[in-house]
Amino acid sequence: MDRRDVLAALGPGSAAGLAGCVGFATTSDSTNGPTRELTDGFGRTVAVPSTVERVVAVGPGALRQVAYLGATDRVVGVETEDESVRTAPYNLANPGLQELRSVGSAGPNAGGNAEQILAADPDVILYYGEPSRAKTLQSRTETPVLGLRIVPIADRPAQETMFATWELLGDVFDERSRAEAIVEFIEETVRDLDARTRDIPASDRKRAYAGAVNYKGAHGLLTTGPEFAPFRWTGVENVAGDVGTDADSVQVSTEQLLVWDPETIVLSGANLARAREDVGKNPEYESIAALATDETYTVLPRSSYHHNYGSILANAYFVGTRLYPDRFADVSLRSRTEAIFETLLGEPLFGRLTDEYDAFERVGLA
Repeated sequence: MDRRDVLAALGPGSAAGLAGCVGFATTSDSTNGPTRELTDGFGRTVAVPSTVERVVAVGPGALRQVAYLGATDRVVGVETEDESVRTAPYNLANPGLQELRSVGSAGPNAGGNAEQILAADPDVILYYGEPSRAKTLQSRTETPVLGLRIVPIADRPAQETMFATWELLGDVFDERSRAEAIVEFIEETVRDLDARTRDIPASDRKRAYAGAVNYKGAHGLLTTGPEFAPFRWTGVENVAGDVGTDADSVQVSTEQLLVWDPETIVLSGANLARAREDVGKNPEYESIAALATDETYTVLPRSSYHHNYGSILANAYFVGTRLYPDRFADVSLRSRTEAIFETLLGEPLFGRLTDEYDAFERVGLA
């Protein structure tokens, strides 16, 4: 008897007893149908059903990738997310997701609840997190677990990592053409951004600072991203680019920000209040060129339970229109943003996101 046969025989409420039970088959095949072998993002070979109709996605960013593939109709359970994540683009575009049964709590160390996953009865579990946990989760649920690699997409190697993730999901859902369309769209968009500014001499490039960057929660003015994709793609010099860290975000000192003295500051609209509070407590910030001239702007959060790729692309166009208006004179930010989200998530979202986050605005901090 496989897992599904046991659940059917025992009836409702049987999942609790099965979590951790060892009385039935222990292969990766959770159904009686044919399977195929796929190599996941962790290099594991996993046998998955030939046809996948029921999935759950566990860990930061996992559910978002299902939304990009247009496969949310196959989701049978979701992590319980807090209110800050429910306004992420993938949730706004798919409002019914959070009405599905829970398969555990969301969070940076989320690993899924085996009992709740069993009750949801998925064909496959998509997982992002510590690779060693994938094997444990598969053993406890008797369900194939595919590990996903989810990374920033600022440079080409990172983009290729995400392309491989989307291609893997294209195989899982038999949506290869959809995966190819996502890859092509990202490539075309980044090429367009780069082509507009690549010939700007280094001496003429704008110097800017990205503050109040979201990463595993909300942060204030001194949290920045050494690798901030909208700056890289639009020929903007990131004053924090030489900070010696491989982390997605880092907190810098007040003294360092004063030394950098950026002429432009870009803030996450989700954390504008925190940035204003920081400036209120530190009047010395008002000497920074960007604050003295009100060259401070808000953008969409780059992260809401991991990277919001659509928001990052839209933010790049906003940065370009503000810092190099002559190079982006033909760009309607609203139209371009709507096209980005319609392509990735099937909904335009511009109005809903700018209302939610007060993004794409010039703001005063001093």
